Amino acid sequence: MTDKEKLEIIAKDPILWMETFVSVPDKTGRVVKMKLTPEQRWLIKHKQKYNIVLKSRQLGISTVANCYSLWLALTRPNITCLMMSYCDDSCREVFGKLRGIYDNLPDFVKLKETANNRTSLAFENGSKIVVAICGTRDKARGSTLAFCHMSEVGLMNEHLESQLIAIEQALAPGGCIIQESTAKGLNFFHDEWQAAVAKENVYKPFFFPWYKDRRMFTDEYKEFSEMYIARNGKYLTEEELDEEEQWLYEKGTTLQMLMWRRIKILLRGKEAFMQEFPSTPTEAFLNSDGANIFDIKCIHERLINIDKYAKVLQIPKNISPILKQNKQYLKIWKYPVGGERYYIGCDGAEGLAGDHDYSVIEVLDSDGFQCAEFRTNRIKPYIFSEILHEMALYYNNALLCIERASAGITIIEKIRDTYKYVNMMRYKSFDAKGKTVRKWGWETSQSSKPKMINSFVELFETGGMCVNSKELLKEMKLFQSVDGKMCAISGHDDCVMAMALAIVAMINRVHYGRPLKKG
Repeated sequence: MTDKEKLEIIAKDPILWMETFVSVPDKTGRVVKMKLTPEQRWLIKHKQKYNIVLKSRQLGISTVANCYSLWLALTRPNITCLMMSYCDDSCREVFGKLRGIYDNLPDFVKLKETANNRTSLAFENGSKIVVAICGTRDKARGSTLAFCHMSEVGLMNEHLESQLIAIEQALAPGGCIIQESTAKGLNFFHDEWQAAVAKENVYKPFFFPWYKDRRMFTDEYKEFSEMYIARNGKYLTEEELDEEEQWLYEKGTTLQMLMWRRIKILLRGKEAFMQEFPSTPTEAFLNSDGANIFDIKCIHERLINIDKYAKVLQIPKNISPILKQNKQYLKIWKYPVGGERYYIGCDGAEGLAGDHDYSVIEVLDSDGFQCAEFRTNRIKPYIFSEILHEMALYYNNALLCIERASAGITIIEKIRDTYKYVNMMRYKSFDAKGKTVRKWGWETSQSSKPKMINSFVELFETGGMCVNSKELLKEMKLFQSVDGKMCAISGHDDCVMAMALAIVAMINRVHYGRPLKKG
């Protein structure tokens, strides 16, 4: 095989090209041959057209993005790559790294430069790499982009959304965009990440926790573990690990890395560490400036244990046909037990799909254990009513608490009139004559909502209930007090409201005419 043929093979594979030709500074400043980390390799191999990366600090994502843009520009004619950051200083740093990587390439890989003006590199093959700040000027206008890397999106300003729209429209067929950031509170990047995880946008989410890294901090792991031993007189043992550290240890984190973590937390505090070096996506966004209703740390502690202790059960064979048909929307953590009481909260919606609200059923037992959840925004109220009725029958003629708003009236009337199901919460109100009137369902008002939510908060934070749904926990994390109103600051809060309604039923425990199913 000739050298030309070898070069042609290498030029087709970005990872092979990087590890063959690229040299980068290591932690000591020495320029060494690039060896991609597992995180860098995974991103390059599995990226799609639209990608979003939530990560720990200093994992080399910006470096591999620079290398990828150079690979494209030097091996493909007439393409444009855009490297965008949040401020002038950061842009200068990005360009400096880009320039340094290019200068260290072998001469036979380089092309003649036609521009080098501190904001772009352009080559004789017509390709160029542009470095720009996220500002008012539309940087993608008039361009067809083969690649765009947006660095530290969590720090970008109010012009981010308009820039993103322009960039997405400018992407060439086969091109790709990577939004990348450490977490910086509950902002636009947070919303984009949450939507990607929920598959509510087109972005593919990549999360890279600190403990997966085995190379970037090797020297610092050693240095900080020695510091820990000097402070404590001995090496950390497995028996000394707290619950979070035990979880990390089970994930493969070494005791040396955990000593490094302890010293890092001593330096700047736990919240700062979790934001810069998250173990989970939830942990990354813990340090929020918002007025969170639920304790974020309690949510995080539940989430890190949920896969271990909250096992989703198989849909039973004897369940009703309508539930079998819609089993993709149903999760069960506890089957009904004969002779036990169950309580169901229901927040109904119109079933319009897309970004519209969800219809949610939450099931609690008498001990506050979340037994089941049904969640969808694709089913019309008249069909959802049948599903709710079958869920109530399955859970021993459960006491229903149905929100009257939106599609709730339709659902209540179907449950009461069509299915003749009467074990349903009712509330008192007064008519124009001052007479007491009992209405079916539950009305969430300015006075009743805080009571419902506060009962939910108390039970959750004092261990009076067990939440098993990740979707519910995610909504709880984003449930805040905004201008005196309790609501989700982004996304949906239908699971939160359905669970609050189930808690209303569980606290009241007033049953209407339906006998228990016996075992």
